[in-house]
Amino acid sequence: MTRRRSPTVADERQRALPLGGIPASRPPSYLPGSLECAALVCGLVSYALDEARQVRGMSRAAVAARMAELSGESISEHMLNACSAQSHEGHRFPLQWLPALIAATGCFDVLQSVADRVGATVLVGEAADAAEVARLDQIAAQARAEKARILRRRAGG
Repeated sequence: MTRRRSPTVADERQRALPLGGIPASRPPSYLPGSLECAALVCGLVSYALDEARQVRGMSRAAVAARMAELSGESISEHMLNACSAQSHEGHRFPLQWLPALIAATGCFDVLQSVADRVGATVLVGEAADAAEVARLDQIAAQARAEKARILRRRAGG
């Protein structure tokens, strides 16, 4: 599985979504069963835990402890192992743990994968700042155009 190293930058032809996402160039099809992603999430949680070990030198126990600290919930290494093993049927990674997993591991792949499923993307750091600046520039340009329209109307009438 290839990890995305650089977030996607906003395309000026795409409109911004309220939560900072950017629509994909082709909307998802939403066919029956097309959004099933249990195995994918399981694999990506495992990947995030492996990345934390390789990149940050954090064991699964250390990630679990950090997630517990950040979320205020009881999260153990055993619980993370169960959520990240496909052999543990019935164990799912709770969505409320996702922010803590991202903060503890620095890996956005689970969030990006879910966003991809619904035709959005995740912007992080400088890419998020660039998208927000572009959005504000667009608002400013629209305001200037509206002001010019009003002034033309006033001058002509």
